[in-house]
Amino acid sequence: MFFNEFINSRRKELGMSIDDLVRESGVPKGTLSKITSGINTNPTLSTVEAICKALHCTLNDAIGIKDCKAVTNAELGMIKKHRALDEYGKKAVDDLLETEYNRCLALLTSVEQKVIIKKIARLAASAGTGDYLDGEEYEKIALVRTPEAEQADFAVRVNGDSMEDTYFDDDILLVESTPHINVGDIGVFIVNGEGYVKEFGGDRLISHNDKYQDILLHDYDMVFCSGRVIGVGEKA
Repeated sequence: MFFNEFINSRRKELGMSIDDLVRESGVPKGTLSKITSGINTNPTLSTVEAICKALHCTLNDAIGIKDCKAVTNAELGMIKKHRALDEYGKKAVDDLLETEYNRCLALLTSVEQKVIIKKIARLAASAGTGDYLDGEEYEKIALVRTPEAEQADFAVRVNGDSMEDTYFDDDILLVESTPHINVGDIGVFIVNGEGYVKEFGGDRLISHNDKYQDILLHDYDMVFCSGRVIGVGEKA
C-alpha cells in the first residue's frame, strides 16, 4: 500500500476528515492534498512524522513494514542526514551500504548453509535402565549440516553409558523414522513405555557396555521402534 493510500484508509478508519487531519497534524491543506492524491510522493520526514502522529500510527505502519523493529531515532537521524547530502555524497553512502549489506548477507547465508534445524525429543532415550519416552514431544535444535543430519527425521539425546564405546552419555543421535530395523542395527525403542537406545538382536535389545545385560523381548511386552540411529549430531 502506498503512503497516500495508507493515509486515506487510516483517516476513514478513524472517521477523520481532511480538515481534521490538517488540524491535528499541522500540515497545510495544500501539501496534504498533494500527498493524499499521490502528486507528492516524496514528502519530508517531518511531514510524514506529523501525519503519523495525527493518525495514531507508527512510521513502520505508514510505510508498510510489518513484524519489524521500530525505526529508531538514530535511524531517523541517518535518513535526515542522507537527504541533506548532494548526489556525490548520496552515491558514496549508498555504495558503502550496498557493499556492507552484501558482505553481511554472504556471512549469514554461509552460516545458514552450515546449519540445519531438526526436532529433538524433549526426553532422552536411555543407554541404561530405561527412561519414559512415550508420546511425541519435541523441540527444535540447530545442528551442523551433514548428510546424516539431512537424512534424519529427528534427534534424541542419550542418557547413560550402556552403549559405550559406540555412543556416550549426552550424545545427540540422529534417527531415521522406521517401525522396523534389521538385526544388528542400533535403534531407539520404547518397551512398555520406557525408552532405550540399543542394538536390535531380534528377541532382545543389546547393550555395548559389558556391565549391562541384554533386555529380553517377550510376546507380552509392548515394543515399538521409533527409528534407526544413523549417526551423531553436533550442535551448531
